[in-house]
Amino acid sequence: MHDGVINVFESVDQTQSILSHLPRNDATIGVFLKRHLEYKSPYMLRNVRPNIEMVALQDLIETPLHKDLNVNIDH
Repeated sequence: MHDGVINVFESVDQTQSILSHLPRNDATIGVFLKRHLEYKSPYMLRNVRPNIEMVALQDLIETPLHKDLNVNIDH
């Protein structure tokens, strides 16, 4: 992956609809995290499995701290 990524605060539903759906459970995507937008190099470089992230998201929105946000996952 050679392109830059800028993280902006968006709704979870809009972000989820933009991400592509991968056909395999073992497929990964690269994620580059920066502490600030003005930094050139990323703080963390990780490969994540989207299916694992969706399971983690489901667990997260069921916690008492996040239940009042009414986040809906559109599969």
